[in-house]
Amino acid sequence: MKVLITGASGLVGSNLIRHLLDSGITVRALLDPGLDTPTLDGLPFERVPGDVLDPESILGGLAGAHAVFHCALVTELRPPRSRAARARNVDGTRNLLVGMSRSGVENLVHVGSASSFGPGTMDEPGTEETPFDPRAFRFTCFDSIRQAQELVLRYNQSGKVRCVIVNPTLVMGEYGLPCGPGTDIMEYSSIGRYTSGGANVVGAADVARGILKALGRGKAGRCYILGGSNVEYRDLYGMIATSMGFPPPMRLSGDRAVIARGLLGSLYGRITGRVPARNAPAARLAVAPIYYTQRRAALELELPMSPLDAVVEGACRWMTDNRDSR
Repeated sequence: MKVLITGASGLVGSNLIRHLLDSGITVRALLDPGLDTPTLDGLPFERVPGDVLDPESILGGLAGAHAVFHCALVTELRPPRSRAARARNVDGTRNLLVGMSRSGVENLVHVGSASSFGPGTMDEPGTEETPFDPRAFRFTCFDSIRQAQELVLRYNQSGKVRCVIVNPTLVMGEYGLPCGPGTDIMEYSSIGRYTSGGANVVGAADVARGILKALGRGKAGRCYILGGSNVEYRDLYGMIATSMGFPPPMRLSGDRAVIARGLLGSLYGRITGRVPARNAPAARLAVAPIYYTQRRAALELELPMSPLDAVVEGACRWMTDNRDSR
């Protein structure tokens, strides 16, 4: 069996490609020829030069493939509004779907995000049925990932492609690049303060296993939240600090102060044209409870769930060992 994977150099893609290879699957990865891919060094896969924004290169990657894993969506939160992120997430997904229709490749596992659904509380976490609110945070990546998901569902409904959608929560683990929400949280945990919000954290290796199981077990046109443990930032930052060898954060940053700093950061960005370290949407996200349940994926995909401390320790070890090389 031969599969095509997009976004193979990212955190999820780098773990998925290893899991595919370990399962005896022949892997072809669509990669920009100028892209540095240190997380893929030494792996026995076929590298196809191309990009999801280049329809012709997609056709070359699809030739002879039996299935596609689409992991190339942009999830970075800075800057909060980005035309480039929208183009890659929406137009890139459309290009892939059109290419699959033209090539006769039917099976797609689309790797979206749990942000496409509304989050919940610790007692009542968000599910695949919780409505998405585009006004909640106003990130281009959230909005455009949701739009890409809707596009995939329309293609599935039309019968052009058989699609299963998986929606990871906050992913942490080995083989990550120095960007993305998980890395941001690991860096923030060193400043001695924590925010009042929380998140659902899932291990990258567990996500990779869930994605592969979605190909065989997932129902066409169905979404599956790939999640792990719901945890308050106070506890998550403390675990990261302990693993990284610095004191755990002891002071709570008040919600009003966090929001104020975010607003000032956004104002600075508009005035200077630079990407600020803080912004208003990220501030709102930092003080919000972003909790989900993976119940559907656990039942239908047999999604594994590694202990949170093991996930955090593995991510911190990878970050420490590879900080200089990255």
